[in-house]
Amino acid sequence: MAKKSFYVFLSAILGVLLFLVLHRIIIFIYLLLSYEDYQTFGMNLTYLQYLALDYITLTLAMFGGLWYGIWLGLYWYEKVYEEGSHKGFVHHLAANLWGRKTYSDTKLEHKLNAAKEKMEKGLWEMEGLVKGAELKVNKTIKKTIVRKSVSRKSKTV
Repeated sequence: MAKKSFYVFLSAILGVLLFLVLHRIIIFIYLLLSYEDYQTFGMNLTYLQYLALDYITLTLAMFGGLWYGIWLGLYWYEKVYEEGSHKGFVHHLAANLWGRKTYSDTKLEHKLNAAKEKMEKGLWEMEGLVKGAELKVNKTIKKTIVRKSVSRKSKTV
């Protein structure tokens, strides 16, 4: 439980930092547009209006980042630790971006191929045994049918 709490806490901090960086980039672009040619864009604000806008959007960005970070932490904790469907970021980079397979992947593929070959060999052996058993069963059934029919004829004659 502590591991999950710590994971969600760190991802929430990451979400807040991400949204703060995005907020600062958007405010920077806004300032560039408003002060470069304020007559065209009509964004000439006084300093107090700018501070109010910055404070409100900063607060919204922090809450949005907190919400996003918590959601992200819960989602990926479930995928990585509870389901075990993802091995991690470094494994993803090694397998997908560089095109190399990790040692565990090649070892797993080798084991899967060996198991597949063993299963195919076992199936062929099983099929041979079934055919042999069918022949033996058919011969014994035919012998008993013939013997029974002969014994019935001898009684009636």
